[in-house]
Amino acid sequence: MNPGSTSKFDGKKYDFRWDVLDIIISGRSSIDSQQGFQVGSLEDAERFISSYGFNFENPIEKAEAFGHFHEALNFIRKYFLWPDNPEGLRLEIPRKVLELTDVRELLLMANYTLAGQSQDGPGTLLRNWACSILKVMHTIAHIDQDLRSGYFADIQQQILDRYYRAIHRDGEGQLYLGERDEDPARVDLVAFETKPKKSRESTLVKLLHKPENVAEDIFDRVGIRFVTPSRLQAIQVVKYLKDKMIILPPNIKPSRSRNTLVPLDVFRDSLAKGIAQVEAGKITESQLRAQVDDELIHLENDSSNPHSSKFYRAIQFTARQLVKLKNPIYDDLRELKSLGKDLRETDSVAAGKAARTIEKIDLKHIQREIRFFYPYEVQVVDQKSHEENEKGRSAHSEYKKAQVQTALRRVMGALVHGTRT
Repeated sequence: MNPGSTSKFDGKKYDFRWDVLDIIISGRSSIDSQQGFQVGSLEDAERFISSYGFNFENPIEKAEAFGHFHEALNFIRKYFLWPDNPEGLRLEIPRKVLELTDVRELLLMANYTLAGQSQDGPGTLLRNWACSILKVMHTIAHIDQDLRSGYFADIQQQILDRYYRAIHRDGEGQLYLGERDEDPARVDLVAFETKPKKSRESTLVKLLHKPENVAEDIFDRVGIRFVTPSRLQAIQVVKYLKDKMIILPPNIKPSRSRNTLVPLDVFRDSLAKGIAQVEAGKITESQLRAQVDDELIHLENDSSNPHSSKFYRAIQFTARQLVKLKNPIYDDLRELKSLGKDLRETDSVAAGKAARTIEKIDLKHIQREIRFFYPYEVQVVDQKSHEENEKGRSAHSEYKKAQVQTALRRVMGALVHGTRT
C-alpha cells in the first residue's frame, strides 16, 4: 500500500480458515473438523446445499435431505448415546434441534463464528450438535447416492460364482479348492465362508470411523474367507486363485493387502530348504508341510520376532472384478421402437402422436450393458489362527465395539468431553 493511499485494509481476504485448508490440501477428514460452517444466512445455507448437489426447489430432494436429518438423529441415539449404547454419552439432543423443520437452519446452527462463545454457552452447544448431525447426514447421502447399491445381488452373484465353481467336497466329505478330487493343484479346506450383505447401519458406522468417508471406499461389501488346515496351505490357496485366474494380480488394490500370517522371507527360505530335502529323499512331502508350519509357528512364538502380532492373523487382500449387468430397459425400448412403426399405420391422432414420440428415442444413448469394476475382500487363514482370531481382543464383536467408539469420538467431537460414564 502506498503511504498516501486511503484504501482500507480488508483482512477478510487473509482469513484462510486453516481447518478447511487442512481438509482440502492436507489430507484431513471433514469428519474430524470441529469448526463448523461459514454459513451466516438462509441464503448462504441454500447456496451450500445447492453446491452439495441438492435442489431445494425440488420437493422430493428437499424431503430426502430432511429424511437424512431424521435418520441421523436416530442413528446417533442408537449408537452414540446412553442408554441405547451402554458405553455411549449421557446426553440429550437439544429440543431446538429436535424441533427443526428446515435443514438450512441446521447449517445456521453449525456456523463456525459461534466458536468464540463460551464452551458451555447455548450457541456453542447447538453448534456442536449441528456439526455432529451434519457429519452423519453427509455419510448417509453418500450411501444413498452409490449407484452400485441397487445392483448388489447381481454383483455378489457374479463375484462369488467364480469361487463356488472351484469349491467341492470329495467322496469322504472333505472340502477342497480344486477342479476335481484328484486335481494335483487341490488344496484341502477347513471352511469356505462368504460374508452376508452389510446392514445400512453397519455401513454407516464403518464409514464414520474411516478418514475416507464415502461409500465407494467400502471394499468388503462382498467378502470371502478360506480357512485351511495349515499356513502352507493358506499360501497354496493364494497360488491356486492366481494360477486359475480367479484373481488377477493387476486387479489387486495394493494399499489394501495385509499379511500378518506368513512372513514371506522366512517362508521362502524354509520352503526352499524343505524342497531340497524332499528331492534328496530325506523327508516326504507331508513332512515338508509339517516342517514349514512348525518353523512358522516357532517364529510366531519368538518374542523378538518383528513380524509377531498378539492379535489378528490373516492374509487379506482386495481384488476387483469387472461386473457386467444387462440394462433391464434396453430390450423394452427396442420393443417399443418396433411398436412405434405399427402405431404410425393407424388412423388415431393419439397413436400418431405416440409414434412420433417413440421415434425420438435414440438407443445409441442407452447402454445395453452396464459394466464397472467392483472391489471385494478375500481373507485366507489357517485353522489355528482362525480360532484365535475369533476370541479375545481380536473377536469380531470387540472389533465392532472399537469401531463404534472411534466413530463416536470423531462424530461427537467436543460433546464427548466430560460426558462418558
